Amino acid sequence: MKSSKNIFSVTIRSLSFAWQTNRRLLLLLIFLNVFQGAIVYLQFTSFSAIVDEIVRIKQGLSDTTGLIRSSVILGLSFLVPTIVGNVVGYFRMKFRMQQSVQLELYKIDKQGGLDIGTIESNSYQTLLRGAQEWGSGAVLNLQDFIFSSATSFAGIITSIGILWSLNAWLVLFAVLASAPVYFFYKKYSMEVFRVRYLSIDDHRVIGNRISHFEELQKAVDVILLKLKTWLKDQIRDKKVTFNKKITVAERKKSISYGVLSLWYLLFLFAAIALMTTEALAGTIAVGGLLLAFNTYTRFYQTVNGYVESISFTEEAARYAARWFELFELRPKITSKANAQRVSFPTPPRIEFRNVSFRYPNESGESPLVLQQLSFTIEPGEKIAIVGVNGSGKTTLIKLLCRIYDPTEGGIFINGTDLRDLNLEDWQSAIGILFQDFPIYNLTIRESIGVGRIAANYDDDRLRQAARFSGADEFITDYDQLIWKEFKGGIDLSKGQHQRLAVARMFYRNASITIMDEPTASIDAVTEEKIFSSLESNTQGKTVILITHRFSTVKNADKILLLEHGKIIEQGSHRQLMQLAGKYADLYTMQAKRYLESE
Repeated sequence: MKSSKNIFSVTIRSLSFAWQTNRRLLLLLIFLNVFQGAIVYLQFTSFSAIVDEIVRIKQGLSDTTGLIRSSVILGLSFLVPTIVGNVVGYFRMKFRMQQSVQLELYKIDKQGGLDIGTIESNSYQTLLRGAQEWGSGAVLNLQDFIFSSATSFAGIITSIGILWSLNAWLVLFAVLASAPVYFFYKKYSMEVFRVRYLSIDDHRVIGNRISHFEELQKAVDVILLKLKTWLKDQIRDKKVTFNKKITVAERKKSISYGVLSLWYLLFLFAAIALMTTEALAGTIAVGGLLLAFNTYTRFYQTVNGYVESISFTEEAARYAARWFELFELRPKITSKANAQRVSFPTPPRIEFRNVSFRYPNESGESPLVLQQLSFTIEPGEKIAIVGVNGSGKTTLIKLLCRIYDPTEGGIFINGTDLRDLNLEDWQSAIGILFQDFPIYNLTIRESIGVGRIAANYDDDRLRQAARFSGADEFITDYDQLIWKEFKGGIDLSKGQHQRLAVARMFYRNASITIMDEPTASIDAVTEEKIFSSLESNTQGKTVILITHRFSTVKNADKILLLEHGKIIEQGSHRQLMQLAGKYADLYTMQAKRYLESE
């Protein structure tokens, strides 16, 4: 019962999209489908009338007037549905395309309103993958169901009326013959759904393995490391296992269908016997016998088709439910109702007070990633955060950007808790470049300009940003498309993409600029140029730099050394070297390696 209610609510919600998109076209399609469902029975009644007229003419009881009239009606009963069917097909195609656009825009709107922490969560990624694998077609199929329902209901009601007019027992026989159809399709649908749903992980593995042959970087490894046979065997094994499960479900379907057919034949023979007896007794005419047979078989076919569509709709509803679960997610990090509106033409004072943090874990409590962090960033300071992998550097930045909120303690901006500030205002004041930066397949002008997309492109600022990042060395045309799959497009190296990403930060010109390993893929000469630009062109702005390269942080006003989520040392490069602690050891180790390399 609960499953039926959920499926019903999902179907209604899906249909609401149809109503909101184009209600006039929706109502027109419903009317046309009702017409289609009913008019087919005109063929049976007109043909039975023709047979009766022929018999009457041979008996000398009638002329050809009635025969001609019934023949014309029979011809129209074939012509009109064909015309209406073409019209319905066109409008359904048009309506489906409109729905597809609306659904995609709705999904984008919902996804765009989520916070980064929610997007990073395992539950969201699982829902997203499921929605992507099942596709939006499930939602569109739910909307199509109303049209097939209109056609089927019209056909069922019309056929019941005809059978009742001939003999009420025919209605009973037809209903009993059709009764098991729903349970058969429901059981089969659920079994197939379970097979597919429980095989999601297998399909993910298959998709991942196939991607090694389709994505350039992975394909190179496949060739060089001779991975083809190994990957092919994994793909084959997963697919064979899945196909075996589907084969078992199909075998059960075939056996059940055979039993169902015998049940139907039992009542069909009963109906034929009843109508033949009445025809021999003269209760009905020969044409009536034909009408009864055609209507009876058509009734079963209509019910069978409609129940099958219900079964598929239930399956589609289960898939579509994953889409709606995705839509129902709400951001966890939001602005308070009375959040303070702020702007930062100049950098604010930033203070971490006893900040601890653990990542949200849906299966239990995760360990602390940051522990009791307390430090201050004065307006316009250049701060470097260093430490080995896993020390908590990037997590600290995520808290400052309010991607997450601290588990304990607080972050204060000019003395106000960050959670009390308007989220959009605060994030507008920040420019951040993560180590895993996105690559935009746009023109070079657009790729830099997205750093401050709300503003009109400023060519002088664009060129200046490219010069500061060293990207001007390879840019020959700012309208050049990036991506060789575009006509006239080009591919850039990872280092060139990183220069464009740094250029975006210069173009953004934020009060607070945060860079996480901004030169990881950049050569030493360009790296020196970028850091020189940072020093000379960010005067009066706060710059926070995360890096593994200790040689790049010597000029920072303050250096924070993190280890296991704690600040173990902080101060200027000179102060920390004089301290002769962990920072000095790491710096000396790297410097020694560079010298040995030289």
